[in-house]
Amino acid sequence: MKPSNASKKPAAPFDLFMLDPTLLKVNQLTISFGDRQVVSDVDFTLQHGEILAVIGESGSGKSVTCSAIAGLLPRQGRITKGQCLHVPSGTLWAAANTPSNAPLGRGLSLIFQDPMSSLNPSMRIGWQVAETALVHQHQNKSKARNLAIALLKEVELPNAEAAFMKYPHEMSGGQKQRVMIALALAANPEVLIADEPTTALDAPVQRSILTLLKKIQKKRQMGVIFISHDLAVVHAIADRILVMQLGQIVESGDVNIILEQPAHPYTQALLNARETTLFKQNEPSKMPLLKAVNVSKWYGDFCAVRNVSLSIDMGERVGLIGESGSGKSTLGRMLIGMLEASSGAITFGAETVDTNNPSSMTRLRRRAQLVFQDPYSALNPKISIMSALVEVLHHTGVKSPMAFDHANRLLIEVGLEASDANKYPDEFSGGQLQRIGIARALAMEPEFLVLDESVAALDLQIQRDVLALLDRIGRKRKLTYLFISHDLDIVASFCSKLVILERGKVIEIGATEKIMCQPSTEYTTKLLDSRPKSLR
Repeated sequence: MKPSNASKKPAAPFDLFMLDPTLLKVNQLTISFGDRQVVSDVDFTLQHGEILAVIGESGSGKSVTCSAIAGLLPRQGRITKGQCLHVPSGTLWAAANTPSNAPLGRGLSLIFQDPMSSLNPSMRIGWQVAETALVHQHQNKSKARNLAIALLKEVELPNAEAAFMKYPHEMSGGQKQRVMIALALAANPEVLIADEPTTALDAPVQRSILTLLKKIQKKRQMGVIFISHDLAVVHAIADRILVMQLGQIVESGDVNIILEQPAHPYTQALLNARETTLFKQNEPSKMPLLKAVNVSKWYGDFCAVRNVSLSIDMGERVGLIGESGSGKSTLGRMLIGMLEASSGAITFGAETVDTNNPSSMTRLRRRAQLVFQDPYSALNPKISIMSALVEVLHHTGVKSPMAFDHANRLLIEVGLEASDANKYPDEFSGGQLQRIGIARALAMEPEFLVLDESVAALDLQIQRDVLALLDRIGRKRKLTYLFISHDLDIVASFCSKLVILERGKVIEIGATEKIMCQPSTEYTTKLLDSRPKSLR
C-alpha cells in the first residue's frame, strides 16, 4: 500500500533552494539626498551561493545602493521608490519612503573597507565578536565566547584563543580584516555585503583574504555582494557583475563575458582605465638629494627598520615596496624627520636630519612634505579648505591677503576650482580630497614629496588622473618623489627605481624594469606572483 501524500515529509530547505535559488530581489530602487537623486531604478537579483560584484567609478552609486539595502543610509538619504525583498522569508528590507535609520534586515552582514573605523580600539577583539553573537544569535556569554573563538578559527587567525584577547592595534591590516569577517559571520548571515574589503591590503594579504572569502562563501552558501573598483580582484572572485554609472545599472552579466566582451561604452572605459600608463620622468640630476646610512628604528624589542642605506637623487622617482608591516611608512617618515631614527644617519642636501634641532627641522619641513593615504583624516573637518591652506602658507611667511591668492592658485594647479576654497572636506570626493592634500603639501614649496599609499583607496580612473597630476607638477616644479605603495603595477608605471623592503631590511634595489622582469630575491618574486592576474 502506497503511503498517502499527507504522510510525506515536507520538502527540505535545500529542496526549496533548488526550486528557487533567488535570495534577494531589488526592484526599482531609487535614492535621494535632499533634492538630489543619486540612485535611479536599480533592479537586480542575488542567488544563493553567488558572488555578485558591483563596479563603477567613485560616485557611481555602488556603496549607496548597498547601504540602502542594509538600512544604513546617512541621515539625509531616503529611499523614494522601490523595494528589496528577501525571497525565502518574503521580508521587505527596504521600501518606498523608508527612513535612513531603518533597521538591518535579519540575515545580512557587512564588511567595511577600513576595519579600524569599525572596531572598538579599547575592547578586545574576541569580545567584540562575542558581543555580536550575543545580540544576533541570543547566546549566553559562555556560548558567545566559544562561538567567537570558533569564528576566529574559521577566518584562519593563528592561535584563535590568544587572538581573542588582543586589541585591534596589536594586529596587522590583514588580521583586522579577518576579524571583520568573523564579526560579520557572528550574525549568521545569508547575505554578506563586502565594501572594498581588500583595497588597503598588499598583494599577498589581498590574495589570502579573497581566498578566505570564497572558501567561507562556498561553505556557508551565502550570497555575497562584493563592491570594488579593482577589476582584477573582481575577475578573481565574482560570478556575475553589475556595472553602475551615475546611479544606474548600465550593464550586467557573467563576469567573464562582461570583462572580456563589454558591450557598454562606460564598461569599456573602465577596462581601458586598467591599462597601465607609463610616465616617463625627466632624467635625474645624478646629484644626491637624500642619503640614509645604516638607519634603524626600534620600538622596545621590536626593530621596524634595520640598517637601511639608500640614496635618492634630485628629480628621481623612487618606489618603496613591501608587505604590510615591512617598515615602508616608518622609513618614509624617518627620511623627512617625522620620526627620529634610533641609529644611523640621514642627510638632506648638505644638512644632517636632526629631529632634536628645531631650526633644522623647520628648514627640512619646508623642503620635504608627506602626502597621506587618507586625506580626509589629515584635514580638519571643521575648517574650510581655504583656512587649511592659508594656515600652512602662514608658516612659510606668506601673509594675508597674498595667502588667499596663493591658496586659490594652488587649487587651480591641482585641477580644482578657486570657488572650492570655501567648501569643507566632507563636500569633496576621495579623488578631490587627495588633490587638496597635494595642494597643501605644495604650499610649503618642497623639493621632496613622500607619497604614502596616496592613491590606494581611489578607483582606477581617479588613480590615473592623480598620477598624471603628480607627473605634471613633478616636471614643472622639478620634484623628487618617494612613492610608498603595495601596488607594484602603479609604482612600476611611475618610478624609475625600486627599493624592496622585507621585515625592515632592504633586500633589493635597482631599476624598475630590471626588478619587474628579473627579480633577484625570492621575496620580490613572491610579491610579483601574488598580484591579481591581469585581465586578458
